[in-house]
Amino acid sequence: MTAGRSGGWMWLFTWEGRVQRSQYFWTGVALTLVKYAIDRLVAARFGVPWKIWNYVLPTVGGFFDGVPIHRLMYAVLWMVAIPFFWAGVALTLRRLRDAGGRAGWVFLFFVPIANLGMFLWLSLAPSAAAGEEEEVSAAQEEPGADDWRRVVAGVAIATALGLALVVLSARILMMYAWGLFLGVPFLTGFVASWLLNSGGCRSWKQTINICAITTLLIGATLLGFAIEGAVCLAMALPLSLPFAIGGGLLARQILLKRPNAPARPTFAACVAVLPMLMLLEQAARLEPPVISVTTSVTIDAPVETVWKNVIAFPPLAPPEEWIFRAGIAYPIGAEIVGSGPGAVRYCRFSTGDFVEPVTTWDENRLLAFNVTAQPQSLRELSPWKVTPAHIERNYMRSQHGQFRLVALDGHRTLLEGTTWYQNYFWPQAYWDGVSDAIVHRIHMRVLEHVKRQAETEANKMAAIAMQ
Repeated sequence: MTAGRSGGWMWLFTWEGRVQRSQYFWTGVALTLVKYAIDRLVAARFGVPWKIWNYVLPTVGGFFDGVPIHRLMYAVLWMVAIPFFWAGVALTLRRLRDAGGRAGWVFLFFVPIANLGMFLWLSLAPSAAAGEEEEVSAAQEEPGADDWRRVVAGVAIATALGLALVVLSARILMMYAWGLFLGVPFLTGFVASWLLNSGGCRSWKQTINICAITTLLIGATLLGFAIEGAVCLAMALPLSLPFAIGGGLLARQILLKRPNAPARPTFAACVAVLPMLMLLEQAARLEPPVISVTTSVTIDAPVETVWKNVIAFPPLAPPEEWIFRAGIAYPIGAEIVGSGPGAVRYCRFSTGDFVEPVTTWDENRLLAFNVTAQPQSLRELSPWKVTPAHIERNYMRSQHGQFRLVALDGHRTLLEGTTWYQNYFWPQAYWDGVSDAIVHRIHMRVLEHVKRQAETEANKMAAIAMQ
């Protein structure tokens, strides 16, 4: 690691030397946290809330908005930003030098969203070591005069193509299936890699970097234009990123074996096949299977006491689980209108009510119900109100539910909660694991609440009986 010629804090501001990826990443994270903390304190002094997305989309006006207090606040924020800008540019330039990138890339530091993509890329890109053995020749590894054009063209074309196909699948066809989650990443990685390697194959590491940048840029654009929210993009990333890299490596391998392969027929074939796959998915009217998830707890209370807390229970405390704080809908209470079969149970969630007509009322044993209406499954993390089709139309649909109670020895009760639902996301092997985990956490939140309420009541009754 080359820290530069200056020691102490001055190392942050020097333009000389190199910075390796781990040092660049942790220094960048630390500077970002410090700057956000300072900016938030400054904004609070002016009575203005400051969120992380204010760096992309200010919500209180700018320096020339005509409001004196805002102008003064932004003047202070700009003065605070000067040393951070200097350190950020210096670190980025030295990281580019270490990674073998062109110094001109540093201008992306000042481009919102794109600077995040560049930061992630530089945090992953290895150092350019002299004499490193690669599959391609040393001449091909040396940056050429047209590298910049190929990189920009590859990322721009692949990103535009990916966004168009996402809109086609998610907004027009209303499908969240194989074509969207696997086909789009694979194709965009293929196109970006083809244009990168068409003038002479680059290393597989450079190919992986360009595929990752393209994928992250598509995600950032979807977030920035309020097409998708951060929660869903984060859940899709582990699925899409490997396929983007796979498409990129395939394109590179083709060009290694056929260096003069024409680009246009290949692009045309790829671009034609994927929309056809999406249209076939939509025409097939794919119907997912009904999945069941069962969760259980043992409660130190008689079955009669547990039953009363199952059919209706008081409001729950605010959640501590990170998935609920991130926006996933969570239960906050329940009440029931009527009794016996035909009664209607209302399960209150953070986004609205589940309406659950009771089908089986076997007191102290089984409460079963259908789900005739349900609220949105989550509130997306986004600076804007985001309601994509999968949220608006509930692509994770509950069908039935039940609570089963089993009396155990010692006045204890086994309580099981089961939900039957359909998940309209493909590939099912991936998304079922995600949705099952979410349903299980929702079950545990309710069952643990019932357990606390029932055990408290049982302890009170035991205390009264002893008096």
